[in-house]
Amino acid sequence: MIFLIGLVYFVVIAFCIAFTIFLCMVPGIIAKSRGITDSERTTIIVLAWCGLLTMFITWWIALVLALVWQPKTWVNKEKPKVDNVSDLDDLQKLHKLYKSGALTQKEYENLKKDILKDM
Repeated sequence: MIFLIGLVYFVVIAFCIAFTIFLCMVPGIIAKSRGITDSERTTIIVLAWCGLLTMFITWWIALVLALVWQPKTWVNKEKPKVDNVSDLDDLQKLHKLYKSGALTQKEYENLKKDILKDM
């Protein structure tokens, strides 16, 4: 009988520890899913784990930060145009044509303006 009581006590304690560890990981998981990276996420994780020492006060702060904090770089942010290199090549070719006399200054300025507008 004492063995059974000890086993139940052990299972309850193990469950409480596992649940506490899971709760401490929740703000970090939320921060990661929102695209928060590096030092911002580290701050949230440290605050969440410090919640064990502060009766979960800093855990609530970490949870709010994970839900509200705006990441420096968004995961879905539009990437820069890749063909800027070809635009620069076009500008160089245009300049060579202008220097060789194949284009007038007005034609050169208009074509240059069109290329720069597309960048």
